[in-house]
Amino acid sequence: MNHQVRTIRCFIFKFYLEHCHPPTVDDIVEATSISAEDVSEALLQLEENHHIVLYKFGVPSTTPIAMAHPFSHLPTPFIVKQEERSWWANCAWCAFGLAAMLHSVSNSPITVVARSGAIGDSMLFNVTTEGIELQAAQEQAEEAVVHFCVPPSTWWTDVRFACGTIHVFKNGSEAASWCKQFGFKSGEILGLDAMWKLSKSWYHDKASFEYNRKTPDEKAQLFDSLGMVSGFWQD
Repeated sequence: MNHQVRTIRCFIFKFYLEHCHPPTVDDIVEATSISAEDVSEALLQLEENHHIVLYKFGVPSTTPIAMAHPFSHLPTPFIVKQEERSWWANCAWCAFGLAAMLHSVSNSPITVVARSGAIGDSMLFNVTTEGIELQAAQEQAEEAVVHFCVPPSTWWTDVRFACGTIHVFKNGSEAASWCKQFGFKSGEILGLDAMWKLSKSWYHDKASFEYNRKTPDEKAQLFDSLGMVSGFWQD
């Protein structure tokens, strides 16, 4: 991506961190002095390269930006809180990824609020630079998992569907029952330790100007280092 597109991408993420919602085209124009036409073209390029997701033409939104992983413009069951600010995240992974982004610029406490399978018991997580801690009895905390229904090779076939199926659960059995009850494919689960390491590596620098998406080789190396070696995780 060229310097202008990179500038717009970086501004979107920094604006989101500060204001808890995505910028409008006018916000970007005012901050960068780039024309509205060039901003619109850059947004399409960023979507094509999987940096953001835009609303479809005609959606009555004040901003064209629907998703800028880990951020969601629309309300979701994943709420990330730091001091007086709160954000919606697209999925469980995005929620912990946003926590990693926030910890890269601030040491203030971070909490993630979710529900098991988006419909079950409330789950409250404290996230520090050391990891993710579920506020529950030790045995329950050790059993908590994140379940992925969709393999990475098809995430961008419909990224809204992929994100909509990445959830936290009290344990693996509950994740398996959820899939069967609501008609989703059973995929793979990660414990909270692996989830935190994945989230940090994937998202910690995403608001930086120099950020680049991981190459296939970098992604494969990361997955291998976390024991994510089944066929599910292979592109």
